[in-house]
Amino acid sequence: MITPINSNNYQQKNKRVSFGHGNPWADSTYSAKEKGIIAATTGLGVIASLAILAKCAKYSLNPKKMFTNFKGSYLYKAPYDEPEIITIGAGSCLGGLAGGYAVDKNKANRKAKLKETLMQISNISVPIIFVGRFAAGGKYLGNRFFEKNKLVETYRTKIPKAIAAIAGIFVGVYASNLLANKINEKIFKQGKGRPVQLSDFSAHLDDFCMAARQVDDKNKIIHKITMFIPGALMIAGNEVGNKKAE
Repeated sequence: MITPINSNNYQQKNKRVSFGHGNPWADSTYSAKEKGIIAATTGLGVIASLAILAKCAKYSLNPKKMFTNFKGSYLYKAPYDEPEIITIGAGSCLGGLAGGYAVDKNKANRKAKLKETLMQISNISVPIIFVGRFAAGGKYLGNRFFEKNKLVETYRTKIPKAIAAIAGIFVGVYASNLLANKINEKIFKQGKGRPVQLSDFSAHLDDFCMAARQVDDKNKIIHKITMFIPGALMIAGNEVGNKKAE
């Protein structure tokens, strides 16, 4: 006799967890080929976004010039501030959405992917905006309450900026969750939205890099870490493409 599978237990055990901008390694039940297509279109979305940013900043898009003089290329010199991170994140999500639509014609799953796109773009853009605004506020307070002749710049402005920027990450994650749930409620008539989870704070590499740069924006280690931001933002696009209706 074959014991039937308890679908509720199975779904509970295989429930996907979103790590910050997403968890592309979660079991989406797509084949390796389909996941490969989603990863490829996500990568294309990121590359297209980087190309647009490089062109706007008047950098060469010639691959030969980029790799023979890498330190003079946009990939090396990109500031990765709010406009860059939001643009790359949006490109990643739209690329993942395109790949998800290409491999899955199911209407319910496509609707779930579209909802996830809004959630992921919100989860990328809102926290990074809060980081920038909070950092500016921290600098203002540092200048306001500490006299310039008593404290060196690091203690007077940079540390307050970094502390405020980190606070901005936490406030931004909650704000982005609230915003995304409200949008999904209005557009898709979604009921109770997903609450903020502890794991939502775990993959904000872009936000933590921006916060770290408030202390020392010329630090070589921080600069090298920020170069991984485009790759980290691909997580969001993969999450969008692999999303299925629950």
